[in-house]
Order: sequence, then structure tokens, then C-alpha cells
Amino acid sequence: MNKIKFIISAIIFVLNSVAFSQTEGDRVLAIAGNNIITESDFQNQLQMYAKQNQLNEISPYIAQQLFQSILTNKILLAKAEQDSIDVTEDEISREYENRIRSLTEQVGSQERLEELYGMPMNKIKSTLKEELKKNLKVEKLKRKKFSGGVTVSDRELNEFYTMYRDSLPEVSEEFEIAHIFIDRKISNAEKNEARRIAGLILDSIKNGVDFSELAKRNSADSMSAIQGGDLGFAKKGTFVKEFEETVFNLKEGEVSEIVETQFGYHIIKLTERQGDKVRSSHILVRYPKFESSDFETINFLKTLKSSIENGETTFEEAAKKYSIDNNAKSNGGYIGKISEEQIDSNSLSALKNLSPGQITEPIRTGGDENYGYEIYKLIKVYPPHKINLTDDYDKIKRFAENLKESKEMEKWINEIKESIYVDIKIN
Repeated sequence: MNKIKFIISAIIFVLNSVAFSQTEGDRVLAIAGNNIITESDFQNQLQMYAKQNQLNEISPYIAQQLFQSILTNKILLAKAEQDSIDVTEDEISREYENRIRSLTEQVGSQERLEELYGMPMNKIKSTLKEELKKNLKVEKLKRKKFSGGVTVSDRELNEFYTMYRDSLPEVSEEFEIAHIFIDRKISNAEKNEARRIAGLILDSIKNGVDFSELAKRNSADSMSAIQGGDLGFAKKGTFVKEFEETVFNLKEGEVSEIVETQFGYHIIKLTERQGDKVRSSHILVRYPKFESSDFETINFLKTLKSSIENGETTFEEAAKKYSIDNNAKSNGGYIGKISEEQIDSNSLSALKNLSPGQITEPIRTGGDENYGYEIYKLIKVYPPHKINLTDDYDKIKRFAENLKESKEMEKWINEIKESIYVDIKIN
């Protein structure tokens, strides 16, 4: 293990000295079945970890933990392949779309995502799909092994607490809150402007301008725009209703009129049919964002806040009627206890200025593309304290379950190693 730390420290030195790129004679650090970990792969993983966690350098301990995590995943992938566990293209596509959407919302825009990954969206797409395919195989293998989940009995929980109580972290300040979240409304003015732009693009197509060139220059779907708007082959059920109804009724080579979906306005071209699949391209014009629409949503929430404070309605009634957070609205907007680390800086600042029972002003939440506004009601503040079974039973239970799962996973990995070839080449 000391040798591993030495090599990883050397790799970190290299990372601080040169750019991340695969070189000739890329060294293999480990083999698990038919899967390998190369030095450049590991460097890229370290770089991504540093970027995602905003670190200027990575300690040897973190690098060691990351290496072990990658190796464990390769071992599980080898076992999944040995057990002939496979995933469908539909499963990969669904997971890919969800992952891209989630990542984009987290970082704020696709441009920021490209900056974070250090590559254009088309390369992110191909890289991510291949990784997702492997990860889905591993997840299926885990579900097969731990289908019943990991649970701890009261006896195990008490034993865990007795043994680890002094090393468990303190509980930071927590806020018991409820909220009303409202999506930003798209105004008629924004729709009209987007439709005007889509109309100009459609006129250009009708006048003979190349569809793919217009897609590259104008489509807001940056992933497909790079490919001239090409969406590849797809079956029914892939697209949203309005898009699908149009594309499956086009003739090969035909271009649609303007089609509106939840994403904006589309111009669709059917390229090819193969049985029950179609290959299409599109140009997406998103709705622009005018400040007037934001003010409309903000003013609505301010009026709603006043109505609650004046006793015309209750926060719970308003949440059930207006909030679009389906997970919380049925409970009157109740979220529960949230630690300060889980709350964004704007919301945390607003909550710290409230007394229990008070409501915040509207706060914007979400990325640049998809966002909305919400108001919070502060129910109670829980000061920082030493973790204990009386106040923090659920937290301690999660710690105990995580430890038990970790031990069972380690035992399972060691069993897998008996049937999978593993060779760590760091020496």
C-alpha cells in the first residue's frame, strides 16, 4: 500500500506539471478481467474530481481512495460481463438523457458542462454513453446481489453507536422548512419572439438554404446542432408527443412546419425510415427570457406571501394549490430538517434572517436554462450539537447502514476476486 501511495504521489506531481493527455506507451496501472486502468485514465479521473470539487491539488489519501474506487468498479464490471449482464439501448438512452439534464442543471449550462469536461458536447455524448453502459451493468449486478437492500436491527444500531459515537461527526445547524416552488412562466411575448425567429429559419429552408448548416448556426440543441441537427434513429416513445406525432407523419426528405413542444419551437426534417425507426434532424428555437416574465412570477409569489401573512390563506393551503413540487405539495410544502450544507447560499442567507413562522421573499433557484422561484417558511432552527440517538436516530441509522453495506460489499468483492483475474501493476 505504501508503494501505491508513492506512485499516486508521483502521478499527482505529473498532474501539476503537464496537461492531461494520453501519451504513447500509456502505462497500465491495473487489470480486472478484460478491463484495464491506464495512467492517463486515472489522471483524467483525478482532474475531473479536482474540477468538480474545486480543488487546486489532490492529497495522496484522496487519490488512493479514488484509485481503489475505480479498481472496484472495474472488478464489478468484469463480474457483470462474466455473468452476461447486459443493458438495452433504450436503458442507456434514458439514463443518458437524465444524466445530461441533471449535469446541465447542476453546472448551469451546456457551455459550462463543456468547460468542466474539457471537451465539446458531441465528445461528452460518446464518452458518457459508453461509461453509462458500463455503469448500468454494474448497477444491475449490485441490484441482483442486494435486491433486499441493507438494513440494521435496533441491536446493531445500538452496537454501532456505542462503538463509533466518539468518531461520528457533529450535527451542523439545521433548518426545518416548508416551501412553495413555482416554475418560471413563459410569456406570450417570449413565445412570439421565438416563433418569429423559427419562421425566419423556416423561410430560409424553403428558399433552398441547407438544413444542416442552419441547424449548426441556429439550433439551441447544442448536442445535435454539432451534427447538423441529426438525432439519429429512434423508435416511437423516444420523443415528446408533439414532436413524435409530426416526425412519424413526414415523408423522407420532407421538412415540417413549426412545431411547439415544452422545449420551444422545432423545425423537423425526416431523413430516413428503417422499419419502425426513423432518422430525423431538427432545429430548436428556445423561448428567450425576458425580465418581465420573471417579474410576473416574483410578484405572484410576493402577493401569495402577503395573503398568507394577512391570514387570507395558510402556507399549507397555498402550497397544495400552487406549488409544482409534487413531492412536498401534498404535505403542505413540508420538506423537513435540512442541514446548512445542503442549502444554497442565497436561501441560507434568507433563512438565517428569519424567525420561526416567518416566510422569505421569493428566491430564484435552478440553472440558467431551467429555473423557478420559491418562498420558504421557517418552522424551527436546530443548533449544532453532538450527534445522539434521541435527536438523530435516522442519521445514525444511515451511518450504520452505510458501514454494514460497505463491509458486505468488501466481502463480496473479495469473493469475486476468486473468479476474476486482478493484477495491480503499481510497484
